[in-house]
Amino acid sequence: MTEGEKRRAQVLLVEDNLSDATLIRTLLEREEDVRVTLAQDGIRGCQLVETQRWDLVVTDLNLPGRDGIEIIQTCKTHQADTPVLALSAYTAPSLQDGAYRAGANELISKPIEPEELEATVRELLRLKTLVHDESRRILAVGILPGDVEAGCGGSLLKRTLGGDSVRILVLATGAVGPDAEEVRGAARRAARDLGTELLLPAEDARELLDLDTMVMRLQDAVHKIRPHVIYAPSARDVRESRQNTFKAAEFAAFGTQDLLCYQAATTTLDFRPSHFEDISDFLDRKMAALSRYQAQSLGRPHLDPGLAGATARYWGRFLGYTEVEPFEVVRRYL
Repeated sequence: MTEGEKRRAQVLLVEDNLSDATLIRTLLEREEDVRVTLAQDGIRGCQLVETQRWDLVVTDLNLPGRDGIEIIQTCKTHQADTPVLALSAYTAPSLQDGAYRAGANELISKPIEPEELEATVRELLRLKTLVHDESRRILAVGILPGDVEAGCGGSLLKRTLGGDSVRILVLATGAVGPDAEEVRGAARRAARDLGTELLLPAEDARELLDLDTMVMRLQDAVHKIRPHVIYAPSARDVRESRQNTFKAAEFAAFGTQDLLCYQAATTTLDFRPSHFEDISDFLDRKMAALSRYQAQSLGRPHLDPGLAGATARYWGRFLGYTEVEPFEVVRRYL
């Protein structure tokens, strides 16, 4: 983490009126530590609340598809500690009471007064900070150096900057002799770029591990780290080694809060992500970490930083055309 670097608060705005949405987004993003993602209907708003963690949800009550009351209820079901600010042009007491009963923390009437909005948002973000859990422990698993950085490097950097403790576990170097030492050096530099701790195998070998050995190493790491979240390659992969990495992670992670699967180099078209992490603010650092592996990129094109950028933009269509990393959610306890 760079000295002075700060994580930006992630705010979801659900608003179908484009003039109001533009005003709200402009007001909130005047603060450099706030980033606003816009959904313009209730169906998309509910999807984003279900699949993405937010520091604050701001929603109009009168929306197409699903109304603001449903947005509030969905938020409180999936992430109860996230504050919700409701907006409404209607002043009927029954509507306002309904918003509060659904779980809204505050309600602002339209037309919006900028000072009131900014003060309310600051207070709700402070509330989120006060109730936020202690630093979470994160374990990201890859069969070879570079797998984790390519699959979820941006999300890991985002977590480190948010105060979480992140470790990358590499199961095999895939090389011996001078080549192995070169790979280890590249992995250490990439881990420093992402602000993570790196766990490398004690021995070098060209051949990849069998499933039983993977399970033992994962169990040992989980026992020591006790992670809240584990990232692993998707099981939908053409390579048996990555399939086994997933199986080992699933077995060793029993009882872990979250298990998320990233897209690896040989993931198949059956990959079906349901969670999309916005890494727009972290993509450059992810690409810098991947550039550490350029000496090893022959035969491993997924380590190309340019491909990582293109992939993030491709998946971005699922989250307002930002730059994202996609994940299959195997297990999540919110």
